[in-house]
Amino acid sequence: MSSDKQSPKSSKKNISIGGDVVDSVVISGDHNVVNKTVNQTIIQKFFNIFKSDSETLEQRNRRILLGHIENAWIKGVLDASLHGAALLDLGIKHDPEAVTKYPWAIKKDSTDETLPVGTSMLEIFDSIGMGRSLLILGAPGSGKTTMLLELARQLIACAREDVTQPIPMVFNLASWTEKLTLADWLAQELNNLYSVPRKTAPDWVKGDKLLLLLDGLDEVRQESRAKCVEAINEFRKQNGLTSLAVCSRSQDYADLNTKLSLEGAIEVQPLTQEQIHKFFNRFGDEMAGIKQVLKKDSALREMAETPLFLSIMILAYRDKRDVEILVSGDERARRKHLFDTYIVRMFERSHSKNTIFKKQNVLRWLSWLARRMVAHNQVPYLLERMQPSWLESVKQERVYRLRVGLSNGLIVGLIAGLFFGLLDVLVDEPLVALRVGLFLGSFFGLLAGLSGGGAMSELSEIKTADRLGWSWERARYGLLSAMLFGLLFWLIGELLAGPMIIWLFAGLTIGQTVWLVVSIDIREIKQTSTGGQRLIFSLRNAILLLLSTGMLYTLSGMLISGLPFGLLLGLMAGLSFWSLYGGLAIIQHYTLRSILVRNNLLPWRLVPFLDHCVDLIFLRRIGGGYIFIHRLLMEHFAEMYAETLTSKGNQK
Repeated sequence: MSSDKQSPKSSKKNISIGGDVVDSVVISGDHNVVNKTVNQTIIQKFFNIFKSDSETLEQRNRRILLGHIENAWIKGVLDASLHGAALLDLGIKHDPEAVTKYPWAIKKDSTDETLPVGTSMLEIFDSIGMGRSLLILGAPGSGKTTMLLELARQLIACAREDVTQPIPMVFNLASWTEKLTLADWLAQELNNLYSVPRKTAPDWVKGDKLLLLLDGLDEVRQESRAKCVEAINEFRKQNGLTSLAVCSRSQDYADLNTKLSLEGAIEVQPLTQEQIHKFFNRFGDEMAGIKQVLKKDSALREMAETPLFLSIMILAYRDKRDVEILVSGDERARRKHLFDTYIVRMFERSHSKNTIFKKQNVLRWLSWLARRMVAHNQVPYLLERMQPSWLESVKQERVYRLRVGLSNGLIVGLIAGLFFGLLDVLVDEPLVALRVGLFLGSFFGLLAGLSGGGAMSELSEIKTADRLGWSWERARYGLLSAMLFGLLFWLIGELLAGPMIIWLFAGLTIGQTVWLVVSIDIREIKQTSTGGQRLIFSLRNAILLLLSTGMLYTLSGMLISGLPFGLLLGLMAGLSFWSLYGGLAIIQHYTLRSILVRNNLLPWRLVPFLDHCVDLIFLRRIGGGYIFIHRLLMEHFAEMYAETLTSKGNQK
């Protein structure tokens, strides 16, 4: 029987080859059927151009989210690794085929079996079976996160090919707290990092739609680490079909009495001396100094066994003589010398010299930022998520309360003054009434701000208004409320024997306010591409509502009692909506920033500074956020700030 007459039954299958997904060919029926299927596919694709519903909302959200994860973690972190930066800095061409070929070995934790070279993370993960769960262990800088993100790369490719596959999501456990279950924390992080709506996020977590890639178990506070393990185990009991992988430093995990209940565990092995020498030989005489030191210094030789330190050595000790590299002391001293030298070399690079930011300021600002990120477990750093709790002293908190209180008090005072002006403009002497109202409102508002005891002057969370939406369901109820208010005020006008049309319009205006407040939603944007983008959107939305509601209420006021009344009503309404939908968040954020700038803890031009740190290879950009190139470098910068405080204290 010829091959074109066969009718084999086969299904579509994704084949993983070295981390890349290749589609196998699917043939069903005879040759004529195949041609017919191909023709139908072409015709369907043609007509789909004109179909508005060719992609469902769920498919669109899935595609956008996969793209966001790939851009943030794969292109932003994995492909921009320090190892790649070191090669680029030395003028070595990037080899795309070598991206997934890492030199370090992988050992199965349970059997001490070293896996064959070239075994992909996806192959390791898939070998576990249904409800896959894997623990990735290794020394600091050994490549744990790299392996986790390599797994994410391969899983993203699978998820794109097969819509039944869960979406791989990367989370950093550093921000987990004992107050939340793992499911609640995941839902919160989905909203904070990936802008999944708050109402939808819990369903995503519990519906087995996600594949969880949890980095940084060792970054959880030491006193909470065992509780975090228990939370993961409890989540596994309740959501056994949800696949996950967890990363941790080997020693930190070994110190825990409570262990993770996972199906598999692997440990990333140190580089061999042969691999290290082979790597350095690629650079010729430029690395002669460090090669000589490695022969004499066993401690530094041991540090070179981790890919992180090896990459930093390339950038830090390039063209350095052995006498400049040799350091006495323990491993901590050698590590400090390596990081300090790396930082100096990054500033010495030609394209890093011409900048508006001075070196001493960059070091101070970045060390303070690292200290705050460690203290508040914020990885990555999003400048719009910076909160008043980042302030270090009681004095700074008092200044913040005072400034925010004064600003809020002034706004509330203006609104109250305009309201009193509205009441009197209907009677007599509108300008006098307005002046008195504004004076009294502003006076009492500022007095409340100075007292610092108002609810708005507390160190409350800053919440941006990323995107405004409209809820038609709530709008129906709001419209009913507007009609009821109009009817109620019309009845009051009947009882008081006043101008009924004015009372009717007053009721409709108040009802209109209730309708708008109920109907307008504050929603999170799906992703950010630049730092501070949510602040820009919040300001834009606040101004948009100031203008639109101001004009709307001015027209309503003119119908009630002429132009003066309309202008006062429009100004009062516009100011109120501006405050509720983004305005107050802008005031809070920039008040916080001004205090940090005043104390020389951060620059005013924060985004250009962060981008400059990316150019210096201290930070990486993840969408609209930033992370240090490695946790160890962040900890080093945090210690630098602590040393600065100690030296200042000693001088006093």
